Amino acid sequence: MKKTIPILFIFIFVLFAGTNIFSGCSFFDVGTYDVNDGFDTEEYIPPDYDFTITADEKEITASISNIGENGDKAKFVALPLYEYLERESSKGLSRETNSIPLEIKDYECGTSAIIKFDRYIDDIDLVYYKYFVIDSADEILAGPMYCTDFSSVYAYPEPFKARSIKGVMCEDEYREEVKDLGCSYTEINYTLDHILVPNEIYNKETGKIEELIYDEGVDSEGGLTITRRGTSKTEQVESFVYNGKKYYFRRSSRDGGAGLASFDYNIKKYTDDEVKVTVILLMHNLNDQYIQPYFLTYPATANSPGLVQPNTSNEYGANYWAALMEFFAERYSRPNSPYGHIQTYVLGNEIDAAGMWNSIVEPGHPSLELEDYVEEYHREMRISNFAVKKYYKDNQILVSLTHHWSSAAEYSPKDVLDYMMIKTLNEGNFDYGFALHPYGMVMNVPDFWKEDRNNHGMTGALTTSCITWSNLEVMELYLRQQTKLFNGQIRSVYLTEGGVTSQIDSTLATSVKAKEQQAAGVAYLYYKSTQLSCIKAVIYYRLIDVAEEGAYFGLLTGNEIKKEAYKVYKYIDTQYYYEISQKFLKQIAWNDSKKDPHGVDFGNVDSYFDTMGLFESNFKWSEEWDESKIGVRNIDKEEFDGWE
Repeated sequence: MKKTIPILFIFIFVLFAGTNIFSGCSFFDVGTYDVNDGFDTEEYIPPDYDFTITADEKEITASISNIGENGDKAKFVALPLYEYLERESSKGLSRETNSIPLEIKDYECGTSAIIKFDRYIDDIDLVYYKYFVIDSADEILAGPMYCTDFSSVYAYPEPFKARSIKGVMCEDEYREEVKDLGCSYTEINYTLDHILVPNEIYNKETGKIEELIYDEGVDSEGGLTITRRGTSKTEQVESFVYNGKKYYFRRSSRDGGAGLASFDYNIKKYTDDEVKVTVILLMHNLNDQYIQPYFLTYPATANSPGLVQPNTSNEYGANYWAALMEFFAERYSRPNSPYGHIQTYVLGNEIDAAGMWNSIVEPGHPSLELEDYVEEYHREMRISNFAVKKYYKDNQILVSLTHHWSSAAEYSPKDVLDYMMIKTLNEGNFDYGFALHPYGMVMNVPDFWKEDRNNHGMTGALTTSCITWSNLEVMELYLRQQTKLFNGQIRSVYLTEGGVTSQIDSTLATSVKAKEQQAAGVAYLYYKSTQLSCIKAVIYYRLIDVAEEGAYFGLLTGNEIKKEAYKVYKYIDTQYYYEISQKFLKQIAWNDSKKDPHGVDFGNVDSYFDTMGLFESNFKWSEEWDESKIGVRNIDKEEFDGWE
């Protein structure tokens, strides 16, 4: 996702705190702090009953025991995700808040029961439902509970293994540099605006929903076409049946938006190069019901200029989203898919900064309460998780977050995750990960480590204002907590946005030094990332400079000349990592909390290991450091040209 750093703020960023994306975080003196701050103070105490939902290809199984008072009568019931019982505590923005549930079986409270029932009813997949135990007065005794284990359509070994965690953002097109750099990962912004064909429109004057009817045909290449009845507008599409209803997806668009074909091409090219593709699913509200389904967006975002969150709070929107995600999962999970392979799907962009990047409310209006906002996003997460894992078990959804951590841009990432993770523990834990954006705190300076150290609220505790490259290990510490694990394992983190700028001003001397600092920063962030078990990929932002961003993160200049950082990144995961990075180590210098200087010139920095602990924390670098995790990709000697 392109960052735009307002040039207006370049000379005044020190004066403003918090929400300015140029400076990133609040500016205040930390004073003294305890590295133990912010951790869970007690072990999570699960409910004193058992309630789990699992599924195979044909049946769903509910395991229930010790719910309610012995001898009382209760019922085991179900609801679609977008509907709510009257007594549910969190309903988000759904209008279906007094729904009558599907009654499945009686339950005698306090006993143990195994309840099996058909997974499909009239082609509707009940994996997408949520489940409750309610008493005779409709009080909720347990739930909502979601299905947490179910079979996948495709079962085959991983198509190819990543050679290292190294990746680069590829400018949303196929770039040969990704292969030249030896990257195993890349990402594509998959804009959904024009992909889904509406099946109906909403007549705002009458309040009625009017079905759109399409006549199918075939184009000259044998592909499917549709023509909306009563018009001459014909479109090339793919079709997919979800819950017994047919949905159409545009292969190309005559309205100026991107269709499937361009995304398919890039994804397949990277897959053929054995580069793993992460897609970032983005959407705007086009406010045109004949191009984009009306019910897939929140009405309040009709005038929003930026990205919006998909609306799953109604039947139509929830089904559109599930159909889209199943269509993608089937398309990009097939063995030897002609469209390429996708395993990781990022849901939106920087959801903690909702007003800017993941809008739900009308522009300029107050944000939703945290509980309601997370309920809306969590519903999207559940639907997406069901869809992608239904086709391939190793597919995964990712939650996108800024580097603000506890210094809220709108919602703080820590507050979002604290609430989200307890919610998912209570409602059925599942395998989601995170897409983090750990820029330096001030984005337009190459020596981010120096700015990060300058009393801006950053620490090595979980209460730190920001998580950047300098204290990235804080995320590892956070995710190691018992309440944050999935099946006893640390969750996956993909660093999908974050780079180091290479320019401060236009003077030659400053530019040369800044480029060397960028090279040092690139080496630093890669060294550190290899040592953190949660990090599955470093997808460096970005390949090519974009001057309009107000910073120069690219490994290539705007006219595509390679910077020093390009060569450092190319070899940083090979056996030549030391030779390629050591000459830039002298650029990393900082003062610690006692104002004592650190750096090569001060005699207390000899290697990148000595730069890892910029902030004191509970992460024990001396115990965790394993240099064998860095140079994991062996290349022939003649491929390495060094700095000579």
